[in-house]
Amino acid sequence: MSNTVILLKNPSAPYDPYHDLLLAKSYNPQFIPLLHHTHRDKAQTIAYLTSNEFMKHTDYFIITSQRAVEMLRECIEEIDQNDVMRYHHRQKILSKVGYTVGPATYKILKEVGFVDVRGGVDAGNGSKLADLIMAQVYPNTNIVFFTGEIRKDIIPRKLIDIGRFEHFKEFVMYKTGERDDIIDKFSAIVDDGCSNVNVNGGGDEGATKSGGWIVFFSPQGTKKIIEYLKQSSDSGGNSVTKRWKLASIGPTTEEYLLSNGLTPDTIAAKPDAASLVEGIIKCD
Repeated sequence: MSNTVILLKNPSAPYDPYHDLLLAKSYNPQFIPLLHHTHRDKAQTIAYLTSNEFMKHTDYFIITSQRAVEMLRECIEEIDQNDVMRYHHRQKILSKVGYTVGPATYKILKEVGFVDVRGGVDAGNGSKLADLIMAQVYPNTNIVFFTGEIRKDIIPRKLIDIGRFEHFKEFVMYKTGERDDIIDKFSAIVDDGCSNVNVNGGGDEGATKSGGWIVFFSPQGTKKIIEYLKQSSDSGGNSVTKRWKLASIGPTTEEYLLSNGLTPDTIAAKPDAASLVEGIIKCD
C-alpha cells in the first residue's frame, strides 16, 4: 500500500495542519491546488480597513474562507509597513469581533492577532454561524462579511431575511479562478503511484493494492478530477478508483461525490485534520 495522500486543496499559510499531521503519521501528503486566489483590489481593501466606516462604525465582521483570512493578513501586514498610523490602525482592526466557521480559520485569525474570535469549532457551517450571530448581535448593528466573488448565500440570506439585519454589508476581498494544470499534476501523481503498485503476487488477475488516498475538501474546482476518475472507471481494468481510496472532508462533499457515482471510503467526523487523518488510519 502506498502512503501517498493527495490533498485537493491549496496548502494553508503559513503552515497546513493536514500536511503536518499526515507527515507525523508517516504519510506522504501531496497538494494539488485546484484554484488560484488573488486580491480583487488590495488597495481598495486596505482603504476600507482604515476607513471611518470600518474603524469607527463597524465592530463585527464575518470571515469564513481561509483565503479571505490570508488576504486580510496580507493587508494588515501592508498597513504595518506603510501606514503612518500603523499602530493605531492595527490595534483598532484587531479589536473587532470576528465570527468564523471551523477551527482552521479560527486559528489563523487568532494568530493574526484578533482577540475576540467567535464560532470556530462551535460553528461548523454557515447556518450554525448565522444562528450564533443572531443570538449574540443586535439586528441594528453594523456587520461586514469579508468574502470572495464566489460564495454561498446561507449567511447573508439568514441574517437579512430571518435575523432582519438592516446594516449587513458584504465586502469582496478576492477573486477565484480554476487552474489549468490540475490534470497534469493529478495524473503525474496517480500514475507514479501506479508504478509502485503491483498486481497481487498471488496471481489473481485484477486484484490490486491501494495507490493511496485522494482527499476531497469541496466540490469547487474538482470537475476535471471527477471527470478523470469517471473516465478511468469507465475504461475498466486497473482504474484509479480501484487503486486509490477516496476521502471526503464532510457530508456535503460526500453527497457531491455520490451524485457523480463515486463512493468515499471515509468521511471525516469533523472538518478538521485530526478527524480526517483518524478516518484514513482506520481504513488503512
